[in-house]
Amino acid sequence: MSTYGGYIERLSRKVEARLTDIEAIFNFDLGAEFEVAMCALLEDILPARFGVCRGFVITEDGRAAGDDLIIYDKMSCPTLRANIGLQYSVKEQIPVDAVYAYIECKHSITDSSVVETAILQTRKVKELMLTRPNRTNPEHEEEGPIEGGKVRDWPRNYPPFKNQPFCAIFTRTFDPRICISNQPHALDPDLLVLGSNHIATQSVLLGPDGIKGALFYDSKYWAGLRVEPAAGNAFGLGLVTLLQALSWIELVPIDWAETLNVTFASNLFSKSKYRK
Repeated sequence: MSTYGGYIERLSRKVEARLTDIEAIFNFDLGAEFEVAMCALLEDILPARFGVCRGFVITEDGRAAGDDLIIYDKMSCPTLRANIGLQYSVKEQIPVDAVYAYIECKHSITDSSVVETAILQTRKVKELMLTRPNRTNPEHEEEGPIEGGKVRDWPRNYPPFKNQPFCAIFTRTFDPRICISNQPHALDPDLLVLGSNHIATQSVLLGPDGIKGALFYDSKYWAGLRVEPAAGNAFGLGLVTLLQALSWIELVPIDWAETLNVTFASNLFSKSKYRK
């Protein structure tokens, strides 16, 4: 039993029950319905400062990626939803500086091409997120923790930037016969929740200490994504992993100056229909 009175196990059971209830209403054979269900689920679980929507991550110069779930800073970036009844049906455009995490949702992964497509989508989003201004992690140790004047053979627990992108894939059902490559790639997702019984995280190679799980990709001790069994607990493990990442990430405040300047200039030099 895990800590906090079996919190992960209890959370897994609640998520399963909630998805079953939603599945009775929506047809999960359609991917969009599973996305909407995950939006509602995450908004119930995440702290109030995090917003959840479907849509695209967009840069100031108009480049965009992704079209599934975005977890963003609700305090600094209001969205334009029409009303509460349609809050997840409208796809938003969220400034890249306000994005904490991106999640690809797939109802079912029973073919390797589906997971490959999902991984490719997360790579595009992560690549876009890595173009934003960085917030340095002052506790990052380039060569790893030093004890007694010597570098330990142990990974740096967190990456060099506090606003490190976090990307994930969630699927309702998963065929364990599907092979997911563990070839290391810096832009791969950090978390895969593969149905109720399997999970994959980034991992690190620690020599004599073997391979261990990691929250983010580690450029020094990388060992790729590793799928492991999590009988009945995958959703709980995945959501708490997501919470751990979100609690650590610190975004750089959005600098609206250039957007304001461009808009004011456009207003000034355009031929307004109100100008006589």
